[in-house]
Amino acid sequence: MLFPRLHVSVLMLLAFSGPALHGKGLEDLPEYRAARQALSDGLPAVAALKATRLMQAAQSKERQTLAALAVEAWVRARRGDEALKILASETVPDAGFWKAQAQVQTGDLDGAEKLLAARVQDKSASYQERLLLAQISLASGNLGQAREVLDALRKADDEPVASQARIMWDEVELRAGRAEPALADLTSQNHPLDAKARLLLAKGLVDQNRISEAQTQLRELVGSTEGGERVHHAASVMLAESWLRQGNAAQAVEGLVQFLDNTAESEMWSSAFDLLARCLNETAGTLPPDATLRWITEGSAAQKAALTSPATTSTFQGHAILLMARWLVAQKREDEALGLLEALIQVHAGHPQANEAMQLALETYSVRKADERVAVLTEMWKSRFGNQGSAMVEFVTAGTAYARGDYARSAQFFQNAANLATTLAERRSALYNAGVAALHGGEMILYQNLLGQLQVVSGDAVVASKDGSADLELDRVLEMAAKGRAEAESELRGFMEKHSQHPRLFEAKMALAELLLLRVPIDFPAVDRLLAEIETFPALTDRQRERLVMTQLWRLDRAGKLKELTDAGSAFIKARPGTPQTALVRLKVADAFFRLENFAAARTEFELVAKEAANSPYADTALYFAGMSALSMMSDEGRETAIDLWQELAERGGPLSIPARQQQAMALRRSGKEAEALKLVDILLAEPKLPKNLRRSMMCEKAEMLMLLGKTDAASLTSAIKVLRELVGEPDLTFDWRARAGYTLAVALQSAGQATEALEACYDVVEADGFTGPADPAEFRWYYRAGFFGIDLLESTKQWEAAARLAEKLAVSSGDRAGEAKERATKIRLEHFLWDGK
Repeated sequence: MLFPRLHVSVLMLLAFSGPALHGKGLEDLPEYRAARQALSDGLPAVAALKATRLMQAAQSKERQTLAALAVEAWVRARRGDEALKILASETVPDAGFWKAQAQVQTGDLDGAEKLLAARVQDKSASYQERLLLAQISLASGNLGQAREVLDALRKADDEPVASQARIMWDEVELRAGRAEPALADLTSQNHPLDAKARLLLAKGLVDQNRISEAQTQLRELVGSTEGGERVHHAASVMLAESWLRQGNAAQAVEGLVQFLDNTAESEMWSSAFDLLARCLNETAGTLPPDATLRWITEGSAAQKAALTSPATTSTFQGHAILLMARWLVAQKREDEALGLLEALIQVHAGHPQANEAMQLALETYSVRKADERVAVLTEMWKSRFGNQGSAMVEFVTAGTAYARGDYARSAQFFQNAANLATTLAERRSALYNAGVAALHGGEMILYQNLLGQLQVVSGDAVVASKDGSADLELDRVLEMAAKGRAEAESELRGFMEKHSQHPRLFEAKMALAELLLLRVPIDFPAVDRLLAEIETFPALTDRQRERLVMTQLWRLDRAGKLKELTDAGSAFIKARPGTPQTALVRLKVADAFFRLENFAAARTEFELVAKEAANSPYADTALYFAGMSALSMMSDEGRETAIDLWQELAERGGPLSIPARQQQAMALRRSGKEAEALKLVDILLAEPKLPKNLRRSMMCEKAEMLMLLGKTDAASLTSAIKVLRELVGEPDLTFDWRARAGYTLAVALQSAGQATEALEACYDVVEADGFTGPADPAEFRWYYRAGFFGIDLLESTKQWEAAARLAEKLAVSSGDRAGEAKERATKIRLEHFLWDGK
């Protein structure tokens, strides 16, 4: 049935502000402020971690305030087990309310119901506790208790409470099969109904076969921007059901296919596929949609369009397999159906409808009298599900016995099924079949006994669901160009047009060419025209010609024509040996060879610069990259040469000595000598004159190496986390370092299976205390990495609203990924119907 999947889940936290979480002195603690902010930002697990950490070091009244914050945050994070631990040892205001919600989250519905019922009985229960009791009763099918609690709450003087109670009461009535009073109440309310209430109204109208009226409500819901994802999805499926009730199976199928193909994830898949199966089975000649085979192999269109295949694709494929199997069974094509069912049972063992697939397989094998396979699947069922659904297994086994004519055993198995049944409908069906078997077996006394039981359970059926004056002008424009200002290009063109014979025209054209090479996208034809014009200038000085050549080489570089660059550069070196630019040109050539992955040629050129221009500012750089080239040759000789070159550079004591040491460590790591690499890093970290930022960089590198080792050694991963926490805890840490360390810490924590702590690390970067936003490329880089990683973590746990809000936080920044963040936020809200932010 569709309706049971629509009601408000008891796992949803009731609206409740909680106690006033303020304490003298606490507001002075950045971590406390961060905890409260995280709760406000929809990240309760982050808030809970911070509050729990503070609570453990606090005393007296502050401890009570922190405990209250921690409990509320853990409950809102759906971590009832953590909330119960605190409630067991701390005094917390409204403890009963929070304990009951925590019990619900841990699956102890009975305990929560008893606790709340007792508080209602002694009149100490708050409105929120009463509403929670009603939700639990509704979920467990105790409609009488739910109605009794809600009857009083509907008249409460707290309007939000009364309104919520009325909607829940209407749901109770609909679930009990009493549509008239529910519809009367829903249509009599003197204020517009919210989306969930309108969904209930539509359900009631469908139940009364007032299909046109229901469709009006459902179309408005599907086209609205309210209600959230679940309501929209439920309305789409219910609309399809209404079409089927009108006898328009083709339109129902079309609507369901559109819904299913455009959802990457939905709680309504089971209902939608079940309804689709009904459309196929109830209308003769209706074939499975063409999309079905694609769904089985690729998932939905929405999933296929994702950058990475969602984890839900397998679930969706399983639903499609079951759909096709059901149709094949109905078409008496059991062999094909059983092949699909076996694939679902074996490949998609954790599928939410794996039990239904196994049930269909059991029934089909039973009809075919494949008793051995029935026995195997029965044992498989028990090993997977235990007693859950055992009634079905007994039912099928009974059917097999009945088909054999073993009526006595069949009656016994049907009785077992009745005793294990979890719904009245299941029990009635099992008792009926047991009676039939008893009758056929001549067991009249048993038959009469079963008949009496059947009459008892049939009495109260429950419905389940940017000259000198000319010189000054040019100087001004050249300064603009040097700063990369957007208006420099038009100013340079204006100067060249106005002063086309100016003796400094070379400078203007060169500046414009260089400026154009910085634009994205690059107008290469315009650059080529300018450089060609400059080449025609008479009497260019050697210095000007060298600048021209350098710009031509740069143009080749920007165009990605690295082979032409090496040829042109080599020609320049051969034609002008010993000029001041030779070393720089050779460096460019070496760099091009390196990027062409001609590491031998690159190494030769870099070593020539280091040898021929040993006193130039390029020598150390060339030696450094000679080592990089040697290492990239991917040979033992190359690696050893690289280490030797970096050793020579390190012994010079120049500015690249420490990076050379770092590269030595990296080379050792790449050769699989991680332990030696870490020892070298530790020796460098012990150097007292090591600059602070280099020390921080090396701490990050150490952590990254430990994280690599952590793939096979949990202790190394723990050490990486310890190093990163030490770095993050430095009091004078600038934001760029805090962000880099925080992001890396988040990755390490995620690798260690600590997803909530990883999210906290990301949040601490984005919401750093006193931080007003990133201000330079380095800050933006790590800010965005942490932010987007946090979004990924939130999406992986289906925290769509928090993910959208975090993306919107990044979107209002001024960095290069702000647009990407805005698109991400929009995508999340569109896909999950969060336009109204609710």
